[in-house]
Amino acid sequence: MSKPRPTADIPAMPDFSKDETPVPSAPEPAPVPQAESAPVANYGWFDAESQGKLADSTQNFIQKLGSFLSKALDDALTLDVRTYVSEDIGSVTYDKEKSELVGSVQLRAMTYVKIDGDTLVCVPETDGELDTAVWAVHMDMVNQARESRAELMKAIVSTAGSLASVFTPKS
Repeated sequence: MSKPRPTADIPAMPDFSKDETPVPSAPEPAPVPQAESAPVANYGWFDAESQGKLADSTQNFIQKLGSFLSKALDDALTLDVRTYVSEDIGSVTYDKEKSELVGSVQLRAMTYVKIDGDTLVCVPETDGELDTAVWAVHMDMVNQARESRAELMKAIVSTAGSLASVFTPKS
């Protein structure tokens, strides 16, 4: 006859639908003006060719920054937290294409949270009982991911606002 497994207090799953972290809505990125270059004062630092290259480089940088912010915003719309275990950590690698760990790993818990609070959770169990040790580690990672997402959203909104003010005509 098998010995009964010890039980422990199981931490409650947080209610992601009542996320208290305010997430500001991001304004649409302002389009980069494609107007003709304004005349630039020449103080002897740059010739006309250098001024044109500087303007092109600045516009290229702003376009790349806009693309980066757009991708970061898309990524911030969901959280996907996966907790794995392995008996042979040396064989574990990260597959960039699949965005997952591969090798001698076992997926033990998953949480997927959309920005609107919709949540999918897969809870780990062993012999029909909740694996509280894995669950506690997993929940710490979920909370850390939520905090990181909130900070990323703040940074995106702040940067988008700063870019918008640069390209807003002054009256």
